[in-house]
Parts: sequence; structure tokens; C-alpha cells
Amino acid sequence: MSSIWGRRQAPTRLVVFAATLAAAVTCLVRPGQAAGPQAESGVTGIVRIVTKPTRRLASAGAYPGRAVAVGVAHDASELPNVVVFVKAPPTPSAPGRHAIRQVDEEFAPHLLAITVGSTVDFPNDDLLFHNVFSLSRLATFDLGRYPRGHSKSRTFDRAGLVKVYCHLHSHMSAIVRVFDHPFFAIPDVDGRFTIAGLAPGRHDVVAWHERVGEVTLPVVVDARGHTPVSFSLPLTDDDE
Repeated sequence: MSSIWGRRQAPTRLVVFAATLAAAVTCLVRPGQAAGPQAESGVTGIVRIVTKPTRRLASAGAYPGRAVAVGVAHDASELPNVVVFVKAPPTPSAPGRHAIRQVDEEFAPHLLAITVGSTVDFPNDDLLFHNVFSLSRLATFDLGRYPRGHSKSRTFDRAGLVKVYCHLHSHMSAIVRVFDHPFFAIPDVDGRFTIAGLAPGRHDVVAWHERVGEVTLPVVVDARGHTPVSFSLPLTDDDE
């Protein structure tokens, strides 16, 4: 009698175990959420700085009429002066705290990209006095003169481009690009960049350099991951 009861209970126990397992899986997956990992959409790519002399080189030797071939070179030293961004509507983003240092009579970095509401410190690391000022319409200010070991700051509350100079050293300059959204990036030493969090669909992606201006590429962002994009920015002798 007991053996018959045991055989009848086995299917019931199997059903209960299956129901318990299904409930556990349901708890792990929230409504509207897929069980597998979700790929964040955006763009990833590379920027190349291409330099090519525009002046015709003088020919010499037995063939005076023959032109001298000039190769195209890649100037990686200008990559920190490039910002890649998406033309996007204002999007709330947290402000930050950044620094442009004064070192060896130069502003470092020369280009800084920040969000609206961010504060930039200007510490003086030189033995000389320095000054920080701007006549840009978006942010006109003069922080005055101050010596080594001192720092002054400025908060930028409007989006746009701000050019910064030093009254005491006319060759010193810096650029602050202020964005009202978080969709921008400075390329790394290899020219690579990533901008994440974009909605799937068509976007205009821009690479900007002060001597080139804006180079815009239309990109269709895939919902399944990052869409590749590549920029080639031409710098010629005429830009210097």
C-alpha cells in the first residue's frame, strides 16, 4: 500500500518543483526587462588628423620640371584639441569640477569640454604671475593676476565656446567648450572615442578642431550596440 502511495506522489512533487523554479525565474526578470543583457546604444570610432603641405616644393637636379611627391602624415599631437559631439537637444546632466593649469607659460589642456554648470579651476604652476580672462560673449570675465601656488575659478552656466587668454603672456590661449548635454568626448592618444546613451535612430555626429571647424557625419545608431564612425580632419600649412 505504501509503495503505491509513493508512486502516486512522485509526479506531484515534480510539478511542485517546476512551479517553484518558474516563480524564481519570474522574480529575477522584471516586467518589461529581457532575460539577457541589454546593449547600450551609441557611437564609437576614431579620429585622424591628416596634415599635408599645400606649398609647392622646389624641384632640383637634372629634372627641374618634375614635381616632388609629398606624403600625407598623421599628427597625433593635435588629438587632445579635438572634441566629438552629437547635435542633441538640451539634456539634464550633472555639472563637474575641472582644471586648466598654467604650466611652462601654457594652458594645459588647451581644450576642455564640460557640461553647463561646471566649474573650472585655473591653478598657477609657474614661477611667473599669470592672468586668466575672456572676452567671449558667453562668458566675459577677468580673474586678475596671481602667483604660483594660487588658483582661481570660474563657473560656466551657458552652452557654447569660450576662449581664454592671459593678459601677461599674449601667446597663451585655451578653449572651453560648454555643452548642455552629456553626448561628447575627447579622443584618446590613439584617436578613439565612445559616446554612449544615444537613442536609436539618426544623429549628426560632429568632430571639431579650432583650425578646421566642424566636420559633420550623419549616423544611424543601432539599438543593439555602438555604431562605428570615422573622422579624418585635414590640417594644412594654410591653417597655421
